[in-house]
Amino acid sequence: MSNQLPAILNVKTLPTISNMEIKTEVLDPITSSDSEIIFQLPKNGILDGGSFVSLAVTTATGVSDAFFPLNTGIHGLVKSAMLMSGSKVLASTEDYGHYATMVRQFETPEHRAFVEQVKVGNSCDRWCESDAGSANTLPPQKSRIIPKDLEYNAGITSATVPSFVKPTDSDSSTPVFNVALSQLIPFMRSRQLPLFAMKENVFLRLILNTQSAITDGTICCFPSGSGSSGVIKPSHVNIKFYSDHLYFLDGSMEATQKQIFSENGLSYIYEDSVLTTTQIPATANPTSPAVQEQKVERDIAVSGRTIRSIMIGEKFTGASHNLLGQYHADAEQTDTAINFRINEQRYYDRDIQSPSMKYNELSKVMAKPLQVPKQVYCLDSEGNKANADNTLNQNSVYIGTIEAFQLPDNTNTDRTNDLRGKSHYVGVDLTTSGFNVLGNGKRIGVKPITYQTTYKRTHNRQQPKEIRFYSNVERVINIKNGEVIVSA
Repeated sequence: MSNQLPAILNVKTLPTISNMEIKTEVLDPITSSDSEIIFQLPKNGILDGGSFVSLAVTTATGVSDAFFPLNTGIHGLVKSAMLMSGSKVLASTEDYGHYATMVRQFETPEHRAFVEQVKVGNSCDRWCESDAGSANTLPPQKSRIIPKDLEYNAGITSATVPSFVKPTDSDSSTPVFNVALSQLIPFMRSRQLPLFAMKENVFLRLILNTQSAITDGTICCFPSGSGSSGVIKPSHVNIKFYSDHLYFLDGSMEATQKQIFSENGLSYIYEDSVLTTTQIPATANPTSPAVQEQKVERDIAVSGRTIRSIMIGEKFTGASHNLLGQYHADAEQTDTAINFRINEQRYYDRDIQSPSMKYNELSKVMAKPLQVPKQVYCLDSEGNKANADNTLNQNSVYIGTIEAFQLPDNTNTDRTNDLRGKSHYVGVDLTTSGFNVLGNGKRIGVKPITYQTTYKRTHNRQQPKEIRFYSNVERVINIKNGEVIVSA
């Protein structure tokens, strides 16, 4: 394999200043339906990861109260994304809405609010401390953290999603968002594709989610008490691919083409995402403050691959949050112990259990921390440590209504619309050098990685769970005489 990746295919600052042209082509889908969109990319220049897909949806006639899941936005429209050369899948992302919701929360709140709210349609990424009301009056909002980018009434007792990010029933008035290719396909975050030297056509294939009920929460959510139709459709006239093609005028493209048509061709490492899903059965429902211990082992399907990291999100099976839709990861009231068995060895000498340790390990995966308030990551600060089940006995988060859904108050009696503990992602960095760069992943043998976890289930949280493991794998692409071969 060639150790020298041409600088023009690497997503980083070029070592020397080069003359370059960028040509953008606006592409309509070659296949378009409510469940699938396919774009054929012209074989020109070098495909840039900054290329993007414009996406939009429409509601049923007369419906104007739908809103996108607060932390997800338009990402929920896409079920899976694939970058293909002919019939070969170069890279893909499955359950894309869950993946995008997780990954985007590593970006700064300012970026998510000032850039992504317009591009994606999210509305709950910045938090601040409220100075409204008094801690001793109802509603006691003072000194609680409160979502900053919603629209509030005068008393800060109710909030709604800004109207400019809400879909409408018309293709001409519904907001149009855009999702970068590098977000859809992890391959394009660090590598670029030499379309000009590839024989087969390259396609971007998007499998779309569908929604027909207001309680679904896959693409859109609806206010409490809404009588609207829950049908959401893609706005086909607004769905296009803005394909950026780079042309270097200093001879570097000719040199790259020469390498591709050499005896060995051009080979380089790139990253891809592999999804493993699994189910955890329910337990008996303990009576507070007792807990029900549950030990579980699940295999992660990455045998024979080279793994850089794994990110994990779990929630109750099929659960849809009224404000977050399908896209959240639930924290338990108690500390769940986790470990991994890799190549016949336990990865941690002692199980990782405390939220702070999990948060620290997760930050290594993306080389930056998950940027959400502590209350949104875990319930550690909200419970009574004197009880075995860490019974929630306080609430430091806004207790008004959002889209007419009442958030939990001080009593924590009804947690149906709780925003706390809904971004409890877990991760493990498996790079051999500790640096978040390609080429230093851990080689997995014939046995899969085993995820070991011990739950302490609490009252009314005994339901079955679904877990998603997103494994960041290293693959090799070889382009020789225009033909493309990729490793498993």
